[in-house]
Order: sequence, then structure tokens, then C-alpha cells
Amino acid sequence: MLEHDQLRMLSNRIDSLARLRRRFLNKRLSSTDLKGHQFLMLLTILHDPGISQEEISEKIDIDKTRIARSSIFLEEKGYIERRRDTEDRRKYHLFLTEEGNKLVPMIRNIIYDWSITITEGLSEEELRLLMPMIDVLYNNARKQDDPALI
Repeated sequence: MLEHDQLRMLSNRIDSLARLRRRFLNKRLSSTDLKGHQFLMLLTILHDPGISQEEISEKIDIDKTRIARSSIFLEEKGYIERRRDTEDRRKYHLFLTEEGNKLVPMIRNIIYDWSITITEGLSEEELRLLMPMIDVLYNNARKQDDPALI
């Protein structure tokens, strides 16, 4: 078992990596006015057209209120279309517009650039070993967030 200081350092590195990623993405996406999780919303809608705001919230681990506000912003920017559910008027289904689809290649390239940046100096074997370890960290964190996942 790692010592307390080593565990604290691990947690700090993970937090720092998340902040650095957010800054990298925000800087590279500045010409689009997209922030934070909004690019993830667009990619999620791309892969699941008609997905509800609630389903996006669950998939990308962002609270429903932020997703609702971001949906309005993305619609105002012309990147998505929100369609009210025919049976539940409080529910919206989201679809990419032509403008939203135009952003997808740029978003994918930026994510790829980030991945290349952070994995520089790691061999393919090291990356293969790293991914299952990251999955363990992620799954442990998810269990703390949602005990039903245990």
C-alpha cells in the first residue's frame, strides 16, 4: 500500500492533469466559444442523435442543470437543435445541426493532439499497461459516486 504522501501526490497529479486538459481544450476551442464539457456534448449527440439532456448528463457525468444551460447555449450558437419530447414536454432530444457537424473534425483533432501531448515518451507497451490501471481508478471513483455500480 502506498504511503499517505504518495496517495496525496497521485490525487494531486490527477487533479492537475484534469485542469491542464481543460485549459488546453478551452484554448484550442476558443474560436468556437465552446467551453468545458460542451465539446463532449456535441460528440455524444453525434454518436447518439436524439439523445435526451438527461441521458447526456449520465453519459458524461455532468449535472443536469449544466447540461440544460449548455444545451440552450449550443442551440443559440446554431450547433444543435433541441426538440421537445412528444410525451413529456419537460424533456428535450438533441440533434447536431450542419454547423455542429462542421465542428466535429476540429474537436476530434484537438482531442487527438491532447492525447499525443500527454502520452509523449510512453511506449505502446506502457500505454497498454496504463489503460487498465486508469480504468480501475475511474471505476473506483464511479462506485463512490454511485453505490449502485458496486
